[in-house]
Amino acid sequence: MKTISDILRSWKLPPPLKIRFDDPTGFLFPFHEEGMDICRAVPRPRECSFTFIESTGMQAVAVQDEIDIVGVYAGMFWMLCRLASSAATSGVFPAMVGGKEPEWKPDVNRSLRLPRDLLDEGKQFNWEAESATWKEYPERQMLFLVILNVLFRFVVNHEVGHIWNDHGRRRLGKAASLCIDSVEPSQITVDDPIAAQAREIIADSFAFKRTIEVLDRELELTAELKLTKIVREKLLPNRDEIASFVLIIVFLYFRVSDLSNWRGQARDTLTHPPAPFRAHALAAALLEHRHLGISEKSAGLAIQKASLGSAALMTVILGIYPDLHWLENVSGTQDKHHFQRIFEEIPNWHGPLAI
Repeated sequence: MKTISDILRSWKLPPPLKIRFDDPTGFLFPFHEEGMDICRAVPRPRECSFTFIESTGMQAVAVQDEIDIVGVYAGMFWMLCRLASSAATSGVFPAMVGGKEPEWKPDVNRSLRLPRDLLDEGKQFNWEAESATWKEYPERQMLFLVILNVLFRFVVNHEVGHIWNDHGRRRLGKAASLCIDSVEPSQITVDDPIAAQAREIIADSFAFKRTIEVLDRELELTAELKLTKIVREKLLPNRDEIASFVLIIVFLYFRVSDLSNWRGQARDTLTHPPAPFRAHALAAALLEHRHLGISEKSAGLAIQKASLGSAALMTVILGIYPDLHWLENVSGTQDKHHFQRIFEEIPNWHGPLAI
């Protein structure tokens, strides 16, 4: 039977990252275990395994081969750690006490740079140095871990969503397949762009639903722990706030990952929907499905909080001016028509294939 290394090599992907118990970045080992748990939790006829991949790219991958594989590039994980750490450092979510007070001192020159550049994309996360301003404050540590968990689970579950819905095998007639998510869209060359974007919207919706559900269940199962009681009291007191918080963090992830290279491009020529388009689609999914049984009013309020809150978080965390029109950039008549085309394509890519 092929190993993970064999399969990655056959697809010309970088090798699995060797995980050490004493990993100097602090979190690769526990989050590798978390990734494995996520993959095992989804019923599949074939084994699904998780691995970190030895590369600085901000990417993730789903492979359907002799075994199914979800891979998160080390560079992606470093970026998620740095984003969560920057949030803990900046003082946002001030109910979680400790460290500095949040302040807004936007810089024009920083505002002209991509968020990914400001967060040192490709640079290894250094736990000791980058946690120095908040690691002595237990509640800020909790905030870091809650945000990092949401980010990581969303990214991994997005790839699991591709596998669970058999996106690769549907595309290639049940043969072995590969789906690479480089976060930003690029010009498509061989695939149907509407179908490709429908697959991404389905995977986003799958990931969002499972991330919310797992966080809710985790808080219930650990209800007696002191840590959980603090998080409940100050951050996530009920299911409405869980849905709202996860949507805010996912919107923040979309904002940070956005290269804006889709601007000026025809939407139906791209491999992935533009990041703000994906945010719109996720908001629509929350309104339609109302995860955790929240009301339509609560879903609408969560969307408003995510739209405004993610912009506010970006400005404070990165010290930049807000892009208040980020979501509006994909709200025109042509974008609405494009969304309708994707919506009509979704049934062709939803659900696992019969074995």
